[in-house]
Amino acid sequence: MTDPRPLVIGSFTGAYAYLASAAPVPTPFRGTVFSSSEHAFAAARAAHPDDVVHIASIESAEDATAFGESVEAVEDWGVDRYQAMEIIVAAKFAHNADLGVALAATMGSVLVNGNTAHDQIWGTCVCPEHIDVDGDNALGVILMSVRMRLAAELAAPDPLETESP
Repeated sequence: MTDPRPLVIGSFTGAYAYLASAAPVPTPFRGTVFSSSEHAFAAARAAHPDDVVHIASIESAEDATAFGESVEAVEDWGVDRYQAMEIIVAAKFAHNADLGVALAATMGSVLVNGNTAHDQIWGTCVCPEHIDVDGDNALGVILMSVRMRLAAELAAPDPLETESP
């Protein structure tokens, strides 16, 4: 019997659209539930609370990203952004248990945030200009890390349901 999972999930579209940061999936972060993890990430970048409130009110993930990139960033954002994304991705899948199960079900597949937006940090751009240049795929790596923890949690027995001797 062959495994139906693809060896590489190379695009966060279609059946895997929920993996994308821009997917309209409620994501809690620092006491606010944002419309997407992209919104939460833009809020994590913002140095001023008023900007965070505004980001929470923005409708589209793309507009939240654009606004987030226009505001003053917190100190050390260039370094801290990876940790922020990991916290946000973990919160997204913990808050949406069905999607956590779906993410865990991708175990065994490499997750690559393939894109054509020239994003070589959070993914791997597959446009003609970048087709032969591997991106860092930071989002894919973070998703695989969160997936490992989720899979371990899902496999662990519930201590309240375990019989004691």
